Amino acid sequence: MDIAAIIANNLLLFHVLIIIASLAIVTKSADLLVYSISNYAKKLGVSEYLIGFLVVSIGTALPELIASITGATIGQGGIVFGTNLGSNMFKIPLLGIIILVGRKMKLGKNEIGNAPIFTFVMALLPLLLVLDGNVSRIDGAVLFAAFFIYVGKLWQGEGQFGQMKKNVEIKSIYKDGIIFVGALVALLLSARWLVFSSIKIADMISVSPYLVGLVVIGIGGSSPEMMVQVRSVLGKHQGIAFGNVLGSIVANSTLVIGISALIKPFSMNVATLKTTAFFMIIGVLITLAILDKEEVNWKHGLFLIGFYILFLISEFVF
Repeated sequence: MDIAAIIANNLLLFHVLIIIASLAIVTKSADLLVYSISNYAKKLGVSEYLIGFLVVSIGTALPELIASITGATIGQGGIVFGTNLGSNMFKIPLLGIIILVGRKMKLGKNEIGNAPIFTFVMALLPLLLVLDGNVSRIDGAVLFAAFFIYVGKLWQGEGQFGQMKKNVEIKSIYKDGIIFVGALVALLLSARWLVFSSIKIADMISVSPYLVGLVVIGIGGSSPEMMVQVRSVLGKHQGIAFGNVLGSIVANSTLVIGISALIKPFSMNVATLKTTAFFMIIGVLITLAILDKEEVNWKHGLFLIGFYILFLISEFVF
């Protein structure tokens, strides 16, 4: 083996190790972020459902946000869309996993929120805006505004979900603040390392950055959510788990891509998205239909996991 091949193999191994280490740090730091934010929200009296749908979803979307901003600033639109669509698609088997963990669960009337159609539109909005091949700052502003319109609609229903507390002592939340800041710094650094090493590996093995974002970063960035969801179901707090599924999809589709485009507009080959877009549309509809049931069991969980496996096969075949 010549010297060039040895160096190339060592570089590949180096970047693989960086990705593994980055994913481990991303997972732990995001988990601590979610823990601190959730504690604060509970002290304010926010309902479990809203914590899952909004608070935890934003916290667990931070890896995708940092990765997407990094991808946009270096002109890699494939990383932006790959990361967020990959993360959204992975929410489907994640839902399947938490259903398998819970085995058989009765669902409350608020598991899919007040407006499932609105949720569906928010999830697919970036696919509509990228049809011209570009995501401009105007598109970013539309996505950013759409997220807060969605949050406003959700917040209006908080009177039905829980009762907010007006006075919370600072000393009861400062520890959560310290944890939040430390975890955020670790997350910022590790997510950037993750993106740069992923791009390097994509170049070395001649794979598109979009596919790397779709599989490696999309799935890896979702690992904190798996921990949150499984822990929530085991602790009999399924409102957080189910709320997190849809909340994460909306946050990734609107807030994350919106902020990335506002910072640096990017382009995307629309033809690359056709398979993902097809499965995304069907997958979100299936997710909403399952969460609208009065009861779910392990069969629903296996179906969702099987659907995701079919999606991965289709991405590599077509």
